[in-house]
Amino acid sequence: MKWSQFFSTTIGKKLLVGATGFFLCTFLIVHLAGNLSLMKDDGGQAFNLYADFMGHNPLIQTLAWGLKVVILIHAFLAIQLTIRNQAARPVKYAVKPGNATSSWYSRQMAVMGSLLFIFLVIHLANFWWKMHYGSLNSATYDGKEVGDLYTAVWFAFENIGLVVLYVIGMIALSFHLIHGFKSSMQTFGWNHPKYNGMINFIGLWLFGILIPLLFAVIPVYIYIKQI
Repeated sequence: MKWSQFFSTTIGKKLLVGATGFFLCTFLIVHLAGNLSLMKDDGGQAFNLYADFMGHNPLIQTLAWGLKVVILIHAFLAIQLTIRNQAARPVKYAVKPGNATSSWYSRQMAVMGSLLFIFLVIHLANFWWKMHYGSLNSATYDGKEVGDLYTAVWFAFENIGLVVLYVIGMIALSFHLIHGFKSSMQTFGWNHPKYNGMINFIGLWLFGILIPLLFAVIPVYIYIKQI
């Protein structure tokens, strides 16, 4: 079987969804590390220098555009798999089997994934687009002039509606990661009684809870500080 044929199969698509998902997980860690500097009491220097580096480094920018392609591939394949699964079961159960056959997380993946995609579009429009194509004030540190994205972010999170939207987005991310991480491990055949405890810990507590929680804390912290 050719590679093109293999990746058109269900298992091939699942492997691609898992691989792109792992790549996105590494991005989340890097992105969170930079965003946490928004809460640093330095007038925005750490965050603005981080944003300037990420926005102008050629290698980072190449990876950033690759990241956007990966997100689209991940979302497109996930939608295809959802449609394929539904088509394979044209007649719905008279009684839903519930937890007997699948977890609540897995049954909500399409909904949570859709909410997450909508959130991502709004996030990019609010900050990524403004940073690259909008008008930002400038800040100068040690003679280096950079865009003052820090002030733009703090101003944006004066809006309680946007703060609530981000918290909801992170809840959707949490549920998506809780199921997605474990499911990807199973797809790649990496689930083993000897390692399942560690896999579940990383998937649930690190990616499923800690990372979304820290992302959600940032806009809440900024809003409360400005009340």
